[in-house]
Amino acid sequence: MTKSQIRSLFIVHCSLLLAFILRCYRLVAQSIWWDEAISLHLATSPVTDLLADRAAHVHPPLYFLLLKGWVALAGASGFSVRFFSVWFNTLLVAAIYAFGRRYLDRRTGLIAALLTAISPLYVIYSQEARVYALLPLIYLILLALVNRLTDAPRNSPFDWLLLVGVQVMGLHLHYVVLLAVAYVNLMLLLRLWRRRRRRELARWLVSLALVAILCLPWAVTVFANREAVQADVGASNPFIEPVPLDHFARLLWTFQWSGLTAAPGYPPLSFAALLLAGLLLIALVILMTGARTRATAIRLLAHWLLPLAPALLMWQAKPLSHPRYVALFAVALLLFVGYALAQLGRRVVGRTLSVVLGLTILAHSAIALHAWYCDPNFGKDDVRGLAAHLEAETTAADLIVAPWQDWSLDYAYHGPAPIIRPNPADESATRETLAAQTAAARRVFVVDYPRDNRDRRELVPFALESAGSLIERRSFKGLRVRLYVLDGPVEPVPQLAPAGADFGPLCLTAAWVEQSPPADTAVTVALRWRCRGAVSAPLGATTAPLRIGLRLRDLDGWELSATDDYLLDDDGLPTDRWTDDEEATTYHVLPLVPGTPPLTYTISIGIYTADDEGTVHPLDLLDAAGNPQGQFYKVGSVTLSPARGLRDDPYGVALDLLPLPQPTALADGLLLEGAALDRQTVAPGQSLFVTLRWHRGAGTAPLPDLRPTLTLSQAGHTLVVVEDAPAGGRYPTDRWQAGQVVLEHRCLVVPPTAADGPATVTIELGDRCVVLGSVEIAAGEHLFTPPPMAHEMRVRFGDVAELLGYDLIPGPHISDQPISITLYWRALEGAANADYTVFTHVLAAGGHLVAQHDAPPAAGARPTPGWLPGEIITDYHEMAFREAYTGPAVIEVGLYNSATQERVVAATGETSAILPAKPQILDAD
Repeated sequence: MTKSQIRSLFIVHCSLLLAFILRCYRLVAQSIWWDEAISLHLATSPVTDLLADRAAHVHPPLYFLLLKGWVALAGASGFSVRFFSVWFNTLLVAAIYAFGRRYLDRRTGLIAALLTAISPLYVIYSQEARVYALLPLIYLILLALVNRLTDAPRNSPFDWLLLVGVQVMGLHLHYVVLLAVAYVNLMLLLRLWRRRRRRELARWLVSLALVAILCLPWAVTVFANREAVQADVGASNPFIEPVPLDHFARLLWTFQWSGLTAAPGYPPLSFAALLLAGLLLIALVILMTGARTRATAIRLLAHWLLPLAPALLMWQAKPLSHPRYVALFAVALLLFVGYALAQLGRRVVGRTLSVVLGLTILAHSAIALHAWYCDPNFGKDDVRGLAAHLEAETTAADLIVAPWQDWSLDYAYHGPAPIIRPNPADESATRETLAAQTAAARRVFVVDYPRDNRDRRELVPFALESAGSLIERRSFKGLRVRLYVLDGPVEPVPQLAPAGADFGPLCLTAAWVEQSPPADTAVTVALRWRCRGAVSAPLGATTAPLRIGLRLRDLDGWELSATDDYLLDDDGLPTDRWTDDEEATTYHVLPLVPGTPPLTYTISIGIYTADDEGTVHPLDLLDAAGNPQGQFYKVGSVTLSPARGLRDDPYGVALDLLPLPQPTALADGLLLEGAALDRQTVAPGQSLFVTLRWHRGAGTAPLPDLRPTLTLSQAGHTLVVVEDAPAGGRYPTDRWQAGQVVLEHRCLVVPPTAADGPATVTIELGDRCVVLGSVEIAAGEHLFTPPPMAHEMRVRFGDVAELLGYDLIPGPHISDQPISITLYWRALEGAANADYTVFTHVLAAGGHLVAQHDAPPAAGARPTPGWLPGEIITDYHEMAFREAYTGPAVIEVGLYNSATQERVVAATGETSAILPAKPQILDAD
């Protein structure tokens, strides 16, 4: 043996030792996570269960069968199951050296072996109980077999049988191997055809037939379970968006060098990967300029890129696919880099580049491995941390609800509470399981993954919240746990009461609202819908799934709590995938803002879409004639029971009020903790909303009926005063409990006589006064002389206003463009009595509403409470079409009370005025 051979063997053995050390270092430092737990679960299950499970999922069974055999020999510990991957991937270092030495040169083989040993991608996936550490070895063997079959003058049948066996093995290890199989067979065909080896072509066809025959039984099994496989692939998941191409390319590149999906967002790794790309591009140019190196460089790049290219289609079919699938082909990239470094080192011009490139790879690998070993942000989900928390908190009387098909907690949690995994796709079974398990349990810990919530319909939170309350939420790396305290077992499906709300394509047919939930928890709501046609976005909006907004309002119309959800049918699909006449029940949890008084409130709903820019497009609530009746429907009322007194805000909905510099006691036991003004500038007639957070001291005497006075003053003059008990007088302080926090909302309406300048908001009780903040009043100018107008008319609307005339943009009017109109009002004595909204409607020839614009006067800049009797208000509106229409039309104008929706009756006795103008609406085409 020559010195060169001895030196090469020494380097190879050192590379193997280094690879083994890096792969074993901190092998069990991180938790067994979701995918690994599946491997462990299958490896410890009966073979029949294993095969049945794999037939309904996206991964074939061979790896799990091999792991089952390994576990039978070495045990099912975390170290054992991960060492199975360590063994095969360490073997890859020797295999890539042998491949490089035989088909390239010894120097390339040595460098490629070292690069494989320190590759963060292969180190990381050698420390995971999954198949990805084995796949590069399969691909490398396939490449070697193709070279052997095409380079040797004669081939034995054994070589072809070996090719068949490796292909069949690879296809039963992972379906992504199909890309490698397709590539090597295409390469084999082209080489044999070019060299005119007709007999070998016949053997190649036979080999393909053997592969197909041997794979046929499993293919038939998978086809029989195709619906389950498709669901597991996630192709039917409506919330998966295609991965942008630039992000996809950047992710694949950085991942192949780091093995970390978060690498693009980590500046050191992102910069090093970009530098690597630049250096390798220069190296490629140099290799392409050399006649001796060009063909080999192209061949190695083809081994890497050609089978990788179809992965783009895979990511389009399943955008949530993990980039770890590229580990299969990254071995060819390492071969190319090893060849580039070997060849550049032989040239004077390339030595410096090879040194810089090699040092960059070493630095990148060191950074990535340090992040993997030491930075928790790059680690696996912290199942151990969550399990330790549960072990400290749970008893045998508690219950743990884990995600469907996630066994990771079983291998980390050793506490007394039982673990269940209900399938949210089976609603009746989920409810039955929860009802049976909560017959005795009164505390339920729900574990889930915020990034991948399998319970999209929120069946489990709805059921548990209906039976109790969420009292605590904790987050761990990649996971969260929510603690519910139940008042009784989970009940069957709630009995919905008939309802009738027509939102056009969707009709609400029944509803249920939970009664008497504690005031610091949440209200559950169940709604039944019927699809009456193709569900699409309103006119002018992009087609998008419909969403629902639930609102909790008091008797004065104050919105105290809100939540928004997608409407999902029984299969978890949004409305753009519903079918005609389909009925679906949706479940919702409306969190209550801490401090909400325990009173009676209404629950209302609105339906809307949101486009890519975030613009909201609400659907109208329609009457029997199809005309709009507002945009919210009252589904019921709820009377809250006294608060539980939760220490935390488990739903994260507490109002972020600006705390006072120092909480002020306005009376013994009455502490003002925070306050907020909803705006900094206000006009006469506009409302200034003030939110106050009170705290009744614990251990103090009961409070009397205290009524702090809220005042808006300007230059020493009082503009408006509000003196009432909290919640509009419905929750006086003598009903407050010790230690209770109460949120109070008040409204200050700026009088029309207010002048320009700053004003101060204060609250006082007796001789104690607190300044809450200041606002700027923008009074503007009051005009009392009518301006010129194109069309004059005088229509009096009660004692609110007189319509003096209007300006209408001349036609032609097109059905896809809004119609602009300017109204001129003269304020009357009763204008300030309420907040009125102006409506402008375009009616078709038969009286059907086709376009509209409802808004406070002057787009809210001149609300009616700020009108002075006799002044003139210019009011501009753009009437947008609700639907396509052509033909003659008329325009009606009027006012209605914003709070009661009651229209103001005109002097004619009608509730609107028909303008003399009769626009003709033309087709947009």
